[in-house]
Parts: sequence; C-alpha cells; structure tokens
Amino acid sequence: MAAEANSFMIRRALYRAFSLLAEGKIRSLEAASQRPRETQEAKLFKLIEKNSATVFGREHGFASIKSVADFQSAVPIRDYEQFRPYIEELTSGKTSVLTAESPLMFATTSGTTAKPKYIPITPGYMEEFRLASVVSGYHLLQSFPQVSGGVALSVVSPAVEGHTECGIPYGAISGMLFQHEPFLVKRYISPIPYEVFLIRDYETRYYTLLRLALVLPLSCFYTLNPSTISLLLRRLKQYGPELIADVHKGTISPPGSLSDETLAALRKFLKPDAARADFLQALYSSGHFVAHKVWPTLELVTCWTKAAAAFYLADFPEQFGSLPVCDITYGASEGRGTVFMGPGKQMMALQSHFFEFVPEAEMGQGNPKVLLGHELEVGQNYFILFSTSGGLYRYNINDVVKVTGFYNQTPMFEFQYKGGNVSSFTGEKVTELQVTASVVRAADKVGRRLRFFTVIPQFRPEPHYEVWVEADQGQDFGQGEEELKELAALAMAVDTELSVENVEYKTKRDSLRLHDVEARLLTPGTYEAFRKHLTNSGIADAQIKVSHLNPKDEAREFFAARLAGNSAAKALSGT
Repeated sequence: MAAEANSFMIRRALYRAFSLLAEGKIRSLEAASQRPRETQEAKLFKLIEKNSATVFGREHGFASIKSVADFQSAVPIRDYEQFRPYIEELTSGKTSVLTAESPLMFATTSGTTAKPKYIPITPGYMEEFRLASVVSGYHLLQSFPQVSGGVALSVVSPAVEGHTECGIPYGAISGMLFQHEPFLVKRYISPIPYEVFLIRDYETRYYTLLRLALVLPLSCFYTLNPSTISLLLRRLKQYGPELIADVHKGTISPPGSLSDETLAALRKFLKPDAARADFLQALYSSGHFVAHKVWPTLELVTCWTKAAAAFYLADFPEQFGSLPVCDITYGASEGRGTVFMGPGKQMMALQSHFFEFVPEAEMGQGNPKVLLGHELEVGQNYFILFSTSGGLYRYNINDVVKVTGFYNQTPMFEFQYKGGNVSSFTGEKVTELQVTASVVRAADKVGRRLRFFTVIPQFRPEPHYEVWVEADQGQDFGQGEEELKELAALAMAVDTELSVENVEYKTKRDSLRLHDVEARLLTPGTYEAFRKHLTNSGIADAQIKVSHLNPKDEAREFFAARLAGNSAAKALSGT
C-alpha cells in the first residue's frame, strides 16, 4: 500500500510539473489564436526559407516566394503518388531532397496503390508533432483533472518495422514518440513496457497487455482507434478466467510464447495478488466483468469518435458506464490537424503546420478556390492541405473536415470522411482501385468470370467486407454445398488479394479488427436490371457508373433486394 501511495504522489507531481512547463506554450498558442493569419504566414515563410536550397525548393523557386499567393502559384497541390519520386530518393539515401534536415525515420501507412506510403519524419516535424501533443495534453488535463490519479493505457505500434535500402528505419510514429517519452513518464504514467508492443502474435500481445493492465490503477484509455479498445475488451471477457488465475498466482499464460527479453520487462508486474484476483473473480462470476468495474479508478476514455469510428462507440456504455468518452485530436502520420482545447473543441494546429483548405465541391476542378484558416465558414466542409517540416508541401491527404466554430479567430474543425471512394472501418483506407484489382485477381484464381461485383462494408456482427457478385453467363457457382464452397473460395481469395494491395488492411485482419470477407451471389440479370432502372429514371446510358466499393444508397438497396441469400465466408472450414 505504501508503494501505491508513493506512486500516486509521484504521478500527481509529474502532472503538476507538466502543467507548469506547458504554460508558456499555452500562452503563446492563446496569442497566436488571436492572429491566425499572421501566425500561419510566419510558419510558411520559415518553412520556405529553411528549405529553399533543397531539390524541391530549387525546382519550385522557394527563394523568390514573398507571399502566400506566390507559394500557391509556385507549388501545385499534390497527393502522395506525386511526392513518391522525391521520397524514393530519400529512401535510397539522398539528402536535401524535400527538406534541409534528413529524416530520422519514415512513418508507414497505406497508399492508393499496393505500395505503402513512407512519410518522412524529420527532427523539425517531430517538434511540430510534439507541440500539438503538449498543448492538447495540457487542455485534456485541465478538462479532466481526475486522470492525474492513475495511469494511462495507450496502445502503440512498433517504431521500427524495417529499414530502407540506405538504413533509415521505417515504422510507426506512435512507437517512436512512446520510446522518446521521459523515463519518469514511462514508469509512472504510461508504464506498459514497449516490449509488449513488439510481440508479433496479436492474441499474445492483447493477452499480455490485459494481464499487465489488470494490476494497474488505470484512469484513462488513451488510444486512437476505438476498434482497438473494443477488441481489447472482448478479449478481456474471452480470457477472463485465465487472466484472473494469472493475477492470483503472479504468472502470465498467453496463447503464444514470450521472449526472454519480454519476460524480463514484465517481471515487475508479475507478483501474486490474491485480493485483486478475488475482486475480479467476483465480478466475472456475477456477469459484471466490464471495464468500469474492473478498473474503478477509470475516469476517461479518449479515442476517435467521428466518422466510421463512431460505430464502435455503441458498445461503450456497457463497458464504461457513464464515463466521459472524449474525441482525440484529428491527425495522421502526415500531420497534426488540430489541438484539443476542451470537450468538443478541436482547434487548427496553427503553430505546427501551414494549412490550406479547398471547399469540398471544388476539389478536382482545374482551378479550385483555396482558403486559409481565418477565411473558413462554420458548418462548411473542406479538403485540408498540409505543408510541414517533414517535406510535404500543399499535401492533399484526401481528408474532408467540417468547421464547427472558432476559438478566438482560429477555426475549429472535425474530420468527416476520406474524400473520394475510400472505405475505412479501422484505418485501413481501402480504395476502389484496390478493391477492383483484388476482386479481378481473385476471380481469375478461382476460375470464374464476373458480370458485376461491388464490395459492401458491413458493421455487424463484426466489421468485415462483403463482395456481392453476379456471375457472367455460363459461370454459375454450382448448386447447394458446391456453391457455398466456390463462394467461400472467392471470398478467401479476395481477402488474400486485399492484403497484398493494402498493408493496413492486412494489419487489421491479422489483429482481428476486421473479420473474414464474405461472398454473396446476386441473382442473374441484376446489373442489367439496374442499368434499366437508371435509364428509366432519366440518366443517360453513357453516364451510368456503378461503384465497385460501397455504392450509393439507391444502388445498395437495389442490389440487396436481389441477393440470392448465400453467405459463404467460412464454408470451406466447415463452420
């Protein structure tokens, strides 16, 4: 008990010290929010001056840029594929390509092709990222001061997943940030050892994470994706008896093996605790083995709550009772879009990057209107463009944000959805191009020609994708059990091909955040019937375009009424 009391006092002292140290940055941000135009222009000119001698800077005349208009005229809006040639030079070892600083690492994420994206992470970019984290953390603590009484359960990914040809590591920025936290923070505030996040087997990793969390005074779940929280809590119930037995004995018995290095990092958590085990067993036996009862010290859950992520929140009341669930700030590996200013208040991170906005309806036009933050209108949707110290200039991340208000003179906004036809339950960002390539190759593998197909995201009973197919004439999927097996083979092939096309999809499948693809048959003639339906409603035949991913409601309802009723994702395994 004395050790717990001592840890509690140290945590409180660390939080107080953090608040005091952050106050200068908070005052600076407050002043900047009164003058967003001047703050953003200064940020841009500093970025241009610092990188004017780079390959990109020389090609785009950075030395001659004297205004925001000059910058917009000299540098076109680009997506990742248009930056890829520059980044490939960086991954091969060339320097001063996009930035004067060399990358510390590359953050990996999926692109619109089968190739992953490598986002350059420079020292300057890390400072931009950390600044947003510091001011967000300060306001989170001001809004929910009770979290300072316990520890945070964060989930990160490995900082190093491999190395480029010149030896620069690539991996997750969350892992790098976690590794660089001060020793006292890692010991008293985020005490889960980094070695846990390096466990390759997902079931073993989740079990180990829960085993440690059960003996910690959690005050906050703090992780980006609510699907991760949902998955953890499903595993809490699944492994309940084994976890409770481990707490009682001071052991750990995950489904897979742990390395000696990992076991050494866990040793301080593995002490017999009969009282805690008895408490947990009573909850389990009475059907109350849910988060807010398992951890009575819990005060807050913070994660994504917008767009597709909102689906997972439906299960939170059962697990968290009346605990507040607070939206984490908008951002990605490519940049931090907002800082947390209070519940429901996400302000543009105007001191971190330079931002531009394109009205949603104008993106893709030859000469779209481009606005700065102070010119935005409340309630309107915009595509957001980033210019950062990582070397992405006027970068179109293909995200649509909605302006919710203003903090002083600076806009607040929230992520709405990916622009274009992109589906993302848990961050996989599957595109129509990826779906098309995957289904075409899968159909070829199983020896079937398709007249039509579309892929439908399904939330229930678990998040997964369904591929609805109409076989080409003479290409029937058999009858009865034969039909089920052939559909199952197609579903498995689509799943395999999507994993090849999209590294994030594979990761989410491996971690069980996405479940098996299912294949269902559309009745013969469905596609032609839909074309007739559209032409009868006045749409010109040449203008008919039916999406191969997440079609519009009218098309989806039309196809759903013509499903043959067979679902065969698991028929091959006999389930």
